[in-house]
Amino acid sequence: MTAPTNKMNRHARYLEQQALNKHLEEWTEGHTVFGTLKFANGFLTPEEEADKAHRLFWQKVDRTYFPTAAVKSGIRIPRVCFKHFGSSGENIHYHFTANVGDIFTFRRVAEVHWKQSDKHTGTIQIETIRDRTDARHYLAHEYTSIGSKTLDETTTHWNVPEYDAGKYKTISQLRRLLKTHESYSDTFNT
Repeated sequence: MTAPTNKMNRHARYLEQQALNKHLEEWTEGHTVFGTLKFANGFLTPEEEADKAHRLFWQKVDRTYFPTAAVKSGIRIPRVCFKHFGSSGENIHYHFTANVGDIFTFRRVAEVHWKQSDKHTGTIQIETIRDRTDARHYLAHEYTSIGSKTLDETTTHWNVPEYDAGKYKTISQLRRLLKTHESYSDTFNT
């Protein structure tokens, strides 16, 4: 009796995944990068620790680009984040798409903050999105096996309030970016 129920659940999740893909089309509009955040050993990293490191990573990235008051009011880098467990179902890692202007600078900022987020963090890969449809489908491809748990609503921000990006390009932002650049040199050139 469990096999048909499992089959029905998988079919229901497939239908939900198709609906999610339609929403992702809207949520990822304008996104320029696709990222993968892995842990030193995703098989041994506890899910709670992974979630904590992921949240801290995005908090640090947002605070590099925006002042505290802006982050508290909901101004963040527009992004959609998904938690994945791989084909084994046990190798935790994250994927995201984000709308960033300067991809080179964002990549460096992200690399520094991922490495400094937690003792469990491993590699990070950030690529320019070449095909948004492929990126969206990859984000949601584990939905049929783990359900809505895969969409990380805590770190996803697609309803970012309208803001003037130029307003945040201040000397303070430049200082934060330069500080992160110095950390990049210290982290990756030692």
